[in-house]
Amino acid sequence: MAKIAAIYQGELSDLNKIRISPLSRAYTFSDSIYEVIPYFSGKPLCFQKHMDRLFNCISLMSISVDFSLIVGEIKKLADSLKNKDGYVYFQISRGNDLERSHFYYDDIEAERFGYAMPCKYQSSPMDAMLCEDIRWGKCNIKSTSLLGNVLVMNEAKDKGCGEVVMHRNGILTEAGASNVFYLNRDGIVRTSALSENILPGITREILLEALSESSVEVQEGKCSIKDFDESPSIWLTSSTKGLLPLKSVLGTKYMLDQSNNKFKDIQNLFESAMKLHLLASE
Repeated sequence: MAKIAAIYQGELSDLNKIRISPLSRAYTFSDSIYEVIPYFSGKPLCFQKHMDRLFNCISLMSISVDFSLIVGEIKKLADSLKNKDGYVYFQISRGNDLERSHFYYDDIEAERFGYAMPCKYQSSPMDAMLCEDIRWGKCNIKSTSLLGNVLVMNEAKDKGCGEVVMHRNGILTEAGASNVFYLNRDGIVRTSALSENILPGITREILLEALSESSVEVQEGKCSIKDFDESPSIWLTSSTKGLLPLKSVLGTKYMLDQSNNKFKDIQNLFESAMKLHLLASE
């Protein structure tokens, strides 16, 4: 296995040499948050937006940590991705307990861990499975508590799907690791409005900004999964998927219309926006 650059409490190492306490609250309680920053040819996509989201999650979790250390450690990891595609994963837990307890010490030291992973980003359309959203109620926090996602995504994998599209009482929330957009039968782009059930995706924001400067009509709000049966195009957005169309959604009548011109225009708008963001990259 190739060496993967990693860092723990400020010390650079190889990922396979990192040692974390079994009493880490990330391990015992999922009392931790994370961020994923994509890199293209060594350039980060919207680095500051990712840092702003990470800082907001830390604040929502009331974790006490020197944020300048986090930024510096992420940049150190990114040095290993020069001229490469990949991502930096960075995780902050509340810290290590002396003994397992729901209550944490007031002076507990936050635990910082991350790694840089070279990768090739998927660009081919995939199939997804429709399912009930069984996650916890604070999905706007990018928590490592992802058991709900894990259970339904592996059920989807067993059925030949690469993702899930989740809903609560027939109202779209998001995918297992992505935000969801679709064209309705009137050619309007629909996506869920941000709430405690929706992660504020950076790639979602890039697309919405690009669409706002075009003639494409967009409506954020409550989206019925009944719309899927008449939709020509449903797609995902995320840091590692970019804009990825779905071929089908198991549990609906939806099938991707490869010839839909409006969706092609949306793809072109997104690709242009991505190029502009990368040109402006730090």
